[in-house]
Amino acid sequence: MNKKLSSGAGSAGVGRRLFLKSAAIGGAAAAGGLAAPAIAQGAKRKVIFVAHEDIPFFSPVRAGFKEFGKLRNWDTQFLARGTPANVAATVRLQVDALNSRPDAVGFTRINETAFDENIMRAKDAGIPIVLYNVASDGYEKLEVPFVGQDFIPAGRVNGLQAAMYAHQLTGKTEGTILIDNPSPGVSALEERATGTEQGIDEYNGKNGTNYKYETFTTANSQTEALSRIDAKMRATPDVVGFASTVSGNWFAAIWAEDNGMTGKFANGGFDLIPGVLEAIAAETSHWAVGQNPYAQGWVTSSLLDMQLEAGYQPFDYDTGAEVVDKSNVEAVTKREARFG
Repeated sequence: MNKKLSSGAGSAGVGRRLFLKSAAIGGAAAAGGLAAPAIAQGAKRKVIFVAHEDIPFFSPVRAGFKEFGKLRNWDTQFLARGTPANVAATVRLQVDALNSRPDAVGFTRINETAFDENIMRAKDAGIPIVLYNVASDGYEKLEVPFVGQDFIPAGRVNGLQAAMYAHQLTGKTEGTILIDNPSPGVSALEERATGTEQGIDEYNGKNGTNYKYETFTTANSQTEALSRIDAKMRATPDVVGFASTVSGNWFAAIWAEDNGMTGKFANGGFDLIPGVLEAIAAETSHWAVGQNPYAQGWVTSSLLDMQLEAGYQPFDYDTGAEVVDKSNVEAVTKREARFG
């Protein structure tokens, strides 16, 4: 088992990995034939990151990677294609990356099996590899390290926040907290939902409340998500909270404003994208749990560099569960603004 290192203050200890329960991509990863590239003295290292989706979330990841690479005079390449995530397309990007004979790679692993051939191909060729952001269940058997959030503990943080704000805002000791999951079967979100339930149970046990919870399916697109949120909220008259496993609290904030429900239920979730931070600043959402995507770029790079240059094996690194609320949202918004 790889050693795990906490990212420090604000980390609640945070969860395992996102996978898509889609069909395995048979034969999509090209067979071996790689050899680790020979590096001449003083030659520029080529390091490639491949992500499963090209979305704003990855801007801080890309920045951490590029900024570390600049310090080490690397040739850095960050490959991602489109949205939503496409397993087969990501496998092909990984193949392209490996065929270009890099010195090291960082991969996301959003499926339990589809990426394993490429991962083992890199290992067999002696190319250092670190998984980042998403590793999926069973990554440990591949003996590769992971830099990212520990999802069940992060979910517990989310659940504790949901129950606390439900208590404070409504004054009620009973009611339903809705848990939003737009992608059932994705292990990261399933684990966040499980952790959220645990956090609510923990709050109930310590504070004499009796909040129930129910997970329901929303969507990643705003229009469809708002429609599903509207239907569920109207069907749940005792709702006291909305706890997203992603950034659905942004959509819930819009729904609350449109329906005169702002401040009448707890509303929060994950990730520090602009819409979420704006909602927290406006107090239409009450918290968000961050996962330090900048570290997922920077720390992944530093671990690869440590192996390349010093021969030390990399290890798991938990990027934490930072809670952002009205007390710190201004400072966090300023911090995140440079990523666009």
